[in-house]
Amino acid sequence: MSKLIILLLSLILVSENVHSERILAMVMAPSYSHQMFYQQLWRELAIRGHDIVVVTTDPTNEVLPNFKEISMKESYGPAKEFMKVMLNTSIFQVVIQDKWTEMTTMMSEFQMNLPQVQELVHNKSEHFDLLMIEHFITPALAFQHRFNCPMIGVVSLDALTYSHEVMGNPVHSILYPMSFFPYQEDLSFFERLVSVVFGNAFNYLQLGAVEHLDKLNRGIFGEDTPSISEILERTDMLFVNANPVFSPVRPHTPSTISIAGGMHMKPPKALPEDLKKFLDSATQGAIYFSLGSNVKSNELSSDLRQTIMKTLEQIPYKILWKFENDTLPGKPANVMITKWAPQQDILRHKNIKLFITQGGLQSLEEALYSHVPLVIMPFFGDQQANALKAKSKGMARIVDRHNLNVEDFKKAILDVLENPAYKNTVTRLAKEIQDTPMTPLENAIWWTEYVLRHKGAQHLKGPRIPAYQYYYLDVLAFIAGVFVVILILLFVIVKLTLKGLCSMMKCSRKEKLKTK
Repeated sequence: MSKLIILLLSLILVSENVHSERILAMVMAPSYSHQMFYQQLWRELAIRGHDIVVVTTDPTNEVLPNFKEISMKESYGPAKEFMKVMLNTSIFQVVIQDKWTEMTTMMSEFQMNLPQVQELVHNKSEHFDLLMIEHFITPALAFQHRFNCPMIGVVSLDALTYSHEVMGNPVHSILYPMSFFPYQEDLSFFERLVSVVFGNAFNYLQLGAVEHLDKLNRGIFGEDTPSISEILERTDMLFVNANPVFSPVRPHTPSTISIAGGMHMKPPKALPEDLKKFLDSATQGAIYFSLGSNVKSNELSSDLRQTIMKTLEQIPYKILWKFENDTLPGKPANVMITKWAPQQDILRHKNIKLFITQGGLQSLEEALYSHVPLVIMPFFGDQQANALKAKSKGMARIVDRHNLNVEDFKKAILDVLENPAYKNTVTRLAKEIQDTPMTPLENAIWWTEYVLRHKGAQHLKGPRIPAYQYYYLDVLAFIAGVFVVILILLFVIVKLTLKGLCSMMKCSRKEKLKTK
């Protein structure tokens, strides 16, 4: 009876302090790592009484009151072509060939024409009090205009340049290079040159896709639909996963909220019996090997896969490998493969001593929170930059998949396993990042409800000025101009003075000659 009374009182308190609102959440990227980061936020908002509709490529299928998911699983079809391009193309080729714009435009057309998205567009009785949307160049931003509501941009890593610009945050290609660039602090001259040229070119190409997407939106939402650039300017708040361990520490306006990593971490669950039995038996320690959700181990080249297997065979530890096939010909005896792996719970297992990963941000955060050091094999996107950051912090070794050999791979694995400095570092960093006044989830919830309470947050955004003013170019040009004018005047004055003196000296000579 007392428990029932406590429950009723809790419900009353929640109902008094939380005003239920309708929220549309959209994460259009067909990538599980992008989707998973905010799943806990959608769930918690629903539990707090808000009415949540989530448009996602990876529905959780969780049954909750006030919670509805609109699945876009079909997006993974065209996404395969996108992944092929990204896996086989460097970021510099992407910029030069404008592959990013080409692929994102194709994906946008596919998604916006899905029947379930079209139904959301044309349902005249539908309304929302807030749009929370992944802050990329996407025609789905037009839902802000469609529902005439405040908008929070969300990103599962640090935001791209144009996102920081619209919030009034300082942007600088050298201080804060794009997360796709494998650069750290103290860039060399060549790195600074590349970051300025290619970083700005990529930003320009991103915004260059807007014209085509605007045309698409006018056909879907109507001719009066504002441009995507204009809608981006309407962003009230931006949530970024700028983990200070893996992201540049940068200043930002109050309208940009750093979630600081770990929001996607879930409460521990028991492992499936077969995985538990395998890891429990690894009394000398075990290694977890996974290349994430986008890179499939079963699609690696045969040469790379053979090098990996020959190396793992020589490691005196049991290894759990997330492998997408039921079988792996030539599998070493110390290796167990699994098509599906509850990664967070695996990393929490007491016998896990090392995580071999592709370097995705969420994977690195999960290793950090579980105090597990890393060997990183980057493939694409921000993985190389993440790997360099983890290495510079002293929590990881990096191996190059393009030139991988058994000796170097084995040396990297054994170094991290046998050198306690890696484990000590990752443990220290985890304690530092978790020492915060509130959890990442509590932080995100508070600011979401802040925007709902105030019907927006434009007042928290910083001022925006042209680049020539931001870098004082007009002021410096004026000062330089004044300096040049002063120099010219001095030159003229000196010249005239000298000319006058010369004239006086000539006259003086003439007078002397006359007197003689």
